Amino acid sequence: MSVETTSSTLSFRCAPWTREQGVDPIGSALTCDTLLLVETPAPWPRDVSEIPAFAAALRHSRPGGLNRTRLLAVHPADEGDLDPGAGVLITRWRRAGSNRFLGIDYTVPRDRLVDALIRLLDAGDPMDSTDSTDSTNSANGDTIVQAAPAEVLLCGHGQRDRCCGRNGVRLQIEAASAWPGVRVRRCSHTGGHRFAPTGFTLPDGRAWGFLDASTLDGIMRRSAHPATLRDRYRGTTALDPWGQVVERELLERFGWGWLDHEITSSRTEVTDGGRAATVELAWCGPTGEASAVAVVEVARDVPVLVCGEPPEVAGKTSPELALRHITVRS
Repeated sequence: MSVETTSSTLSFRCAPWTREQGVDPIGSALTCDTLLLVETPAPWPRDVSEIPAFAAALRHSRPGGLNRTRLLAVHPADEGDLDPGAGVLITRWRRAGSNRFLGIDYTVPRDRLVDALIRLLDAGDPMDSTDSTDSTNSANGDTIVQAAPAEVLLCGHGQRDRCCGRNGVRLQIEAASAWPGVRVRRCSHTGGHRFAPTGFTLPDGRAWGFLDASTLDGIMRRSAHPATLRDRYRGTTALDPWGQVVERELLERFGWGWLDHEITSSRTEVTDGGRAATVELAWCGPTGEASAVAVVEVARDVPVLVCGEPPEVAGKTSPELALRHITVRS
C-alpha cells in the first residue's frame, strides 16, 4: 500500500511534510553496537567518509571494521576545543547490554588521529588498559583517557538535509546546558532526516525523532511516560527495525523500568515477501523472566522526500511498520 499524501504548503520540507502525513517513526533507528564519535568542526561534507582523517582510517582499517559500528563527526561541545593545536576528542560508545552502552573519551594528538581511529575500528581494540568507564582519568602515553558523560547527540548535518541543518542545530543550542552532567553535541547524519530534529540518548542507546526542547527534557528527566512519546520514538539500536516495533510496546508497558531489563534473545523471521515479520524476544530483569511473540507488518510505503522537492519526484520510499499482534508470556 502506498501513502496518499496531503499538504497544506507549497514548500516541501521533508520533516514537516512527513509529520503532516502522520508517519510513525518507529523502526527507523539504525542498528549498531558501537558509536565512534570524532570531534570535527562543522560544516561537514555530505558523506563524512570524505573527511581526510576518516578516509585514511577507513582505508587502512581491517575489512569488517565498521560491522555494527557507526563513525560519526561531532561538532565540539566546547568552542574552545576548536584550537588547531589542541588534541582531538574521540568518544567511543560500545554496547554493554541491550539497554546500556559504556562510553570512553580519548583525547589524542592531532597528528595521531588516524592511527587512533584505526586502532578503535580494528576489532574494537581499546587504547586504554581497562576499557571501563568506571576508571578515573588516566593517561596512556600522550593520549588522555576518561569516562564519557551521559550524552545527547542531535543531527545537525546541513549538507545532508536542510531540516537537520536548521532544526537540529537550533535544538542543540537550546539544550546545550539543560541537564547537569549531560553533554549535548550535534552530529553528522544518522538516518531518518525526515523525522528531524533527530537524536540519540546515551548511555541507553535510543533514537528519537520530531524532537523539541520540551519533549527532549521529558525524555532526559524521565518525567514523560514512554506511552506519551510514541510518535517521537524511532527505536532501540539493539534490534533490527521489526524488533524495534515490538520493543516499543514493551517500553510502553513497563515504563522507564524497562531499561533495567536485559533482552536475552531476539529472533526475526521475515515473511510475505518482506511485508511482514514474526518477532520473538526474551528478557529478564526486576520483573523476572518473560518472552513475547509478535507480528509486525508494513502498514504503508511513504515517499522519502528530498528536502524542498514534492513527493511526486521522490526517488525512494520507506516502509512504515506497525504492530499487529503481540503475546507476552511470563
